[in-house]
Amino acid sequence: MLLLVATSGLAVAAVQKSSSNPCNISAAEAAGLNGDFSTQVHATSDYMATIAGALKQEKFDELDCLADRARSGKERFSGGAWKLHALYVGLSEAVPYPQHPTKEDWNNLLTPLQAWVKARPQSVTARIALARAYLNYAYDARGEGNAGTVSDSGWKLFAERTAEGKRILDEASALPTKCPEWYIGMQLVAMNQGWSAADARKLFEEAFKFEPGYFYHARILANYLLPKWTGEDGATEKFTQEIADRIGGNEGDIFYFQVAAASFLVCGCEGDPQLSIARIEHGFEASEKQYGVSMLNLNRMAFLTARTRPGDPIFADKTLTRIGEQWDEETWKEKKDFDMAKNFAGFMAKRMAIETAADTNMQTPEGLRYKAAFEKPYKEVVRQCVQPGGSDSGKFKALTSVGATGTVEDIRIYWNSAASHCIYEKLRALQQEKATVFPPPPKAPYWVRLDLDWAEFTSAPVAAK
Repeated sequence: MLLLVATSGLAVAAVQKSSSNPCNISAAEAAGLNGDFSTQVHATSDYMATIAGALKQEKFDELDCLADRARSGKERFSGGAWKLHALYVGLSEAVPYPQHPTKEDWNNLLTPLQAWVKARPQSVTARIALARAYLNYAYDARGEGNAGTVSDSGWKLFAERTAEGKRILDEASALPTKCPEWYIGMQLVAMNQGWSAADARKLFEEAFKFEPGYFYHARILANYLLPKWTGEDGATEKFTQEIADRIGGNEGDIFYFQVAAASFLVCGCEGDPQLSIARIEHGFEASEKQYGVSMLNLNRMAFLTARTRPGDPIFADKTLTRIGEQWDEETWKEKKDFDMAKNFAGFMAKRMAIETAADTNMQTPEGLRYKAAFEKPYKEVVRQCVQPGGSDSGKFKALTSVGATGTVEDIRIYWNSAASHCIYEKLRALQQEKATVFPPPPKAPYWVRLDLDWAEFTSAPVAAK
């Protein structure tokens, strides 16, 4: 009886272990597949690298299990990205970004994929992954340059590898299991083979009907509708708005953001589609509420805002501050570009906050009274720096933060000339001396805005008759 109890306990433990780890992955694989997407910008690349490692070890049962669960459960990472899509990227790239694969790298990818198809002929995941790999292999033959830079042999390999990818996808379509990623493969075939915009749109509609939430389909067509491919001016913008409106509500805005967030669609380059940044921001916020935080989403949102709305840096500053040092290489390319955007957004956000505070103060009755008292001593400082007949002309804006006793706490002068530098240096000296040159403000610190005209100080006085 004791033996029976003991063996029964072991059986229960085995069942519990199996149910908690249905795909029988190792502890190291579990760590790679379950990173914190809300705090770790490399969680996605870690996931894809883990999948690629399992393929290299030919763990076909495990990979089919992971794919089936991701597909049937429509599993998403924090932020809304689909696990299934990341899994296929991990299975179809010869080396991770930004490395450039060699012929040996491609052989090392294609060989286990082909073995997987042979070992498990009913696996739709294996065939789609192999087809996707051939399509990526086609791009490798074409290269990243303009069409005119591609050699005849490059175009020949491009066409052959695309055709092989399509052949494998056609085989996969006959299998009983259907997968939204099949349409991604076919959409890439359509791009490579130069299908008409109408045929590409028809394929998208089939994909959208099969799985409306799989926004990667819309990303590909939005890109293909750009004028550099098959579309006309405004075609991408019209399509993205149309599909988002069809979905409607917050879900539609989330969809709009997820399409715009594709790094290959908006790069901060000439020819980028003119998408609505306001709708993108709203979709981003709605996505965070529904799907949680994603460091990749934060990076894309900060990039989009910094590149498309430089005059309104508040949103970019908030997202960049949340990112900290978790910058995404595929989004920013280089650390210096990320740091430049972060510093500029921080500077501009602070400037706008100061201007807003000063404008708010100057719109109150007490602010207007204080401005009248403040203006006289300030103008005396200006007169010490400006000579009659000086070259400065037009109006300039000056903002000053005043302490509780009338001291200078901070200085902003929006003009660049010898006279403006002189004014700044004199006010800076008064700040260091803690001189009470101005009357005490209504509260402290208190920003005051003056809009001054150089003509008041540079015009020569009229001689008395």
